[in-house]
Amino acid sequence: MTKDPLFVSVVIPCYNEEAYIADLLEGLAKQSYSNFEIVISDARSTDRTLEVIKQFKFSDIKVVSSAPRGPAAQRNFGAKHALGELLLFLDADVSLKDKDFIKKLVETSTRNGWATASTKIKAKDASIIERLGTALDYRYLSLLSHTKHPVAPGWCIFTRKDVFNTNKGFNEKIFFGEDYDYVSRVGGVGFGFVKNTCYFINLRRVHEDGLKFLYKCVANEVYRHTHGYNLENSPYSYNYGGHK
Repeated sequence: MTKDPLFVSVVIPCYNEEAYIADLLEGLAKQSYSNFEIVISDARSTDRTLEVIKQFKFSDIKVVSSAPRGPAAQRNFGAKHALGELLLFLDADVSLKDKDFIKKLVETSTRNGWATASTKIKAKDASIIERLGTALDYRYLSLLSHTKHPVAPGWCIFTRKDVFNTNKGFNEKIFFGEDYDYVSRVGGVGFGFVKNTCYFINLRRVHEDGLKFLYKCVANEVYRHTHGYNLENSPYSYNYGGHK
């Protein structure tokens, strides 16, 4: 008898993402893995985000709304409404081109006994320098995956719901680096990168803020390493919903 596949809840934090979320939903619509729901955690978007979402006729999709309090709170709120035993957090501006993306995450993580995982990263519509920078970033993340404090960006975090609940989800006191903090806290239960698939990121933050954004990312990471891997008092923050 074939065992039923694990049920996955795709949680998407969303705040004024009308220009991007359709691309992600199109990628989800083409997935070969069918046993999943979509939970869109909307921070009361003021643009056409909800209208765009309504154009997609998924059999299992829900939109939940709360006041904008940052990406950590938005992900946690979505997770509260998720029914799956596995949670897949994807940012609204991520693109998926591999129709087996979810399938590979589930199969590889289960086979390796990973409670939490992520995948390879590629930049969408990027220059050669931007693609190189993204590759170097992924290389850094891969190296940390073999330490006591692995990290993964919030663009894509795949985790067991029981582990998520036991560790109280994302730390809502952190407004920049809450994704790294979560993976670092739960990494001891089992973490790894699924290397036979990838997701595509949008570099709009880099394009808008330039070197200032890159500096903030590096400075925040240095702070994390030099302050006991605790970012609650980091002087760096993220303007949630503030990028076009």
